This record gives sequence, structure tokens and C-alpha cells, in this order.
Amino acid sequence: MERKARKQAKKAKKKGGDGNEESKQQQTGKGKTEDKEGQEESSKPKKTVKVDKTEKDVKKETNKSNKTVKVDKVKPAPTPSTSVPNKKEENKKKTPKEPVQEKQQQTQGSEVGGDEADGATGGKSKAELKRERREKQEAQRLAKMAAKTKAVEEKQPKKKVESQADKKSSTVDKKKKGSGDAGKSGKEKSGDKKSTKRRIPLLGHLTPPALQAPHAPVNSEIIHPAVRTLGIKMKDRVIDGSTARVISTLVALKKLINDYQTPESCDLSRDLAEKLAPNVEYLNACRPQAVAMDNAIRFLKHKVNSIAPNMPEGQAKDELRTAIEDYIKENITLASSAIASHAAYLMQPNDVILTFGYSGLVCEMVEAACKNGNIVNVVVADSPQPPSGLAMVQRLASLQVPTYYRLITDITNVMDKVTKVVVEAEAVMMNGAIQGLCGTTSLALAAATYHKPFIVLCHTYKFCNNDLTDSIVVNELGDADKVVWGPKGSNAGLLAGWQETRNLNVVSLVYDVTPASLVTVLVTEQSVLPTSAVPVIIRRNYADVLGQD
Repeated sequence: MERKARKQAKKAKKKGGDGNEESKQQQTGKGKTEDKEGQEESSKPKKTVKVDKTEKDVKKETNKSNKTVKVDKVKPAPTPSTSVPNKKEENKKKTPKEPVQEKQQQTQGSEVGGDEADGATGGKSKAELKRERREKQEAQRLAKMAAKTKAVEEKQPKKKVESQADKKSSTVDKKKKGSGDAGKSGKEKSGDKKSTKRRIPLLGHLTPPALQAPHAPVNSEIIHPAVRTLGIKMKDRVIDGSTARVISTLVALKKLINDYQTPESCDLSRDLAEKLAPNVEYLNACRPQAVAMDNAIRFLKHKVNSIAPNMPEGQAKDELRTAIEDYIKENITLASSAIASHAAYLMQPNDVILTFGYSGLVCEMVEAACKNGNIVNVVVADSPQPPSGLAMVQRLASLQVPTYYRLITDITNVMDKVTKVVVEAEAVMMNGAIQGLCGTTSLALAAATYHKPFIVLCHTYKFCNNDLTDSIVVNELGDADKVVWGPKGSNAGLLAGWQETRNLNVVSLVYDVTPASLVTVLVTEQSVLPTSAVPVIIRRNYADVLGQD
């Protein structure tokens, strides 16, 4: 039966026009047998190709044979040397695949194997079959990729539409808020957002002025009430000036120490240092610390860390309170009187002194000079914002001292009549540079231009072990709106809407730095010193607190 089936298959192959394939094989001289080709094709994955033949045609061919075995593959006639031993292998491979092939024919319909198509459609070479299979695989892969991209694109437009709607709603809200605030004045318009947006990159490291105090609970155990009150006053400039801020800070921290209680199984030095840290941060958030404040807080922390762990709590508190009182008395109260007396000896009768803004040391110096019998005239130069020179004029007028008030922009007109320029420093750096209120350097340059002595009064506790050469690295930003509005008059408020102007930026620096070359002499509580003696005083008196660099 098998032999008859093979003979019929050969006849069908000859009728189908497979003579071309046999001639090609004879010309190439490849000694491939039918069994080898069958093994190679069976090892390869079967892939279907659409053929013009229908299922009816295939069934007719199989019915003619009247056999149960289905001939799936029509192949060229085998050579006589290899056809006999491989017949059994073909039968073994064909018989178990009958049910699978039947299912494939039922499901695929008009799709049959690629090799079957070769036998039925006139034959194709292996290279052509491989090419067709690759093309089909690529087409399937591209179809899958297209389906994935369509699915992704269907999801993305929804998100984009939602984001655009959110943006539109946010812009509408902003416009409504801006229209609601249009009637407010320039001072009220200056908010946190505008102050942060309109920042100059060169001064981006400087903190802008705080419009509101940091939020903290009223009955907070972390922030002491005295510290909270002090922070709000310093933010509003009710307490201003380095000396006043130092005294107020030490008094507030003294109240904190009085109310402090050491918890069980804790050392006072460690726990109190942890309690001081958030209070100091709160003050710094309200307004950046001055150099004098930083030195005073370092002194207090040094005293807290030096307390012995076995010391009773009452005794430790007494030591800290006495240390704070002694610091204020020695470094501020007694030092101020010593500086005034040292500077008074530099004054001569009928001297005309030029000073800047309000200075308690200059007032004490003038008072000491009057007590020594020297009649002194004072010219107070002041800046428009803040106008602290008015308080200076009132205090000197109460002492019956002839006083004149001028703006800092007009000092060149009075420099011919001035004999000495005396100012108070906010801090003195290691290199002898003077940090003072913004405008002090202008007086130093005017004094150098007109060959007038430039005298600086300063406490030694304001000395700093840092070096400054400009006013940009370490400084504090003031309120720019106060500079724009200025004094009341016809020109007040011309730049009220400067925030809306793209290329306009208003900067208000609190401090400036005067180089040591412009300072004639430095008056301290110890003696009258040159600026080169600053490192010696720091290493001798404040090395344990400030450290040696």
C-alpha cells in the first residue's frame, strides 16, 4: 500500500511540473537525498503560506489514494542509493503527525505548509522560501509595533488634554488673583513669590528680607516666648543695630535658661545645647544674624559645653547667667565708655566731625569730648532708607551740641569744612576690612579724596576671623520697596510697579565693606590701634571662642 502511494505521488509530482527542480539538482551536483531533505524540513518550524488550492482539492488527491496516510509533502524522487533505508523513517514521522495536520487544515483553511505549496504550485527554491518567511516575520513584527504605538497614542492625548486644562485653570486663577490685588499699594504687592522671582544671579546666595515670621505654635516647647517676641521685633526693625541686637539676644537666651529644666538621665550641657539650636535658627530665619550676634551666641555655646556633667542644675544655671551678665557688662557697657574716652582724646577744640546715621559710640564720644572742654560740631550724614540719622540729631541736640543734618548724596559740599570723619563699625574682619552700614564706604572715599582722617570705633567682641574683600559674599538684603518709595513727596512712588518691568531690578544692601587702606585708625576699648593689630587681638582674646584659622 505504501509503495502504491509513493508511485501515485511521483505521478502527481510529474504532472505538477516538478521536472524543473530535478534538473536544477542534477546541474548543481548536490548529492542530497529525499530523506535528508525531509529531516531538515521537519527540524525547521513549520510556517504556513497561502496557496491558491482549496481544501477540496487536497481532499480529492487524498481520496484517490484510498489510504489513511495523508501525503503532506511532495518531494523530488530519491536517488536509488539512499531511498531504501529512509522509507521506514518517513513512515514513522508521518504517522504520528496525522491528527495534528488534520487540525491545522481545519483551523487554517486555505493555509498549508510552505513545502506543500512548493509541490503544488510549481516549486520554489529554498532561498526563495526563506526570503518569504523572513518577509512574513518582519510584516508580523511591524504589525505588532504599530498596534503598540496606536495603543500608546490613544492614552497620551487624554493626559495632554487634562494637563492643558489644568494649566488653563491655573492661569485663570492667577489672573483673578492679580486683578483682585491691583488696587493695593506697592508695599503690599511685594510678596514672597515676587521677591524670590526677581533675584539677581550675582546676589542669589543672599537671603531676602522675611515678610512674615516663621510659623510656630504659640505654646511651643521648642521656641521660647521671649525668643519669639525678639524675632518679630528684629524682623520689623524695632530692635536695630548690632549692639542692641546682641544685648536683646543674650537677655532672651537668659530667660530661656531660667525656664529650662534638665530631663532625667540627660546631661545639662548636651540637652541645653540641643534646646538652644532651634531658638537660634528661629532668630536667624526672622533676620540674618550679624557678626556680633554670631560671636555672642558662640560664646554662650562655649560656656554651655564647658559645664561639667556632675554639676548640679542650679549651680550650672547660675554660672551661665553670670557669664551672660559679665559678657554684656565687660564687652559692651564698660567697653563703650573706654572707647568713648580713647576717641575723645583724639578730638581738638572747634573740630567739625562728620558721622553717618545713628551711632551710640559717637554720641558717647561727643559727650566725653564736651566734658573735656572741647567744643565739637557734628554733621550727620543720613541715607533716605532707613533714616536713622534723625534720632542721632535729636540725641545730640539734647546734649546742646551744634548739629547739622545732610543726606549722604550731599557730603561733597561740606567736606571742605569737615576736620575728621568718625563712624562706628558693625564688624572688623581679620584683614582689617570694616563692615558698616551701607554708605560708610562713601564717607571713607570722600575722606581719602579730601585728605581727612577716617576714624573707626568698634568693640573687640565684633572682631571676626573671616576675610572680606567685597560686599557681595557676606551681606544682608533689605526691603527694595522702601528704596523705591522713599520719602513722601512729588516723586514718591514713580517706580511703584517695578516688579512688572522685565529688565529692572532694585537691590537694597544693608552692609558694605571698607578696605583697611582707607582706615586711618581703629579705636577699641583696649587702645587706639592700626588695622594690622586685629589678628593679634583675635588670637589673644577670642581664640577659644572663634577658633584659630
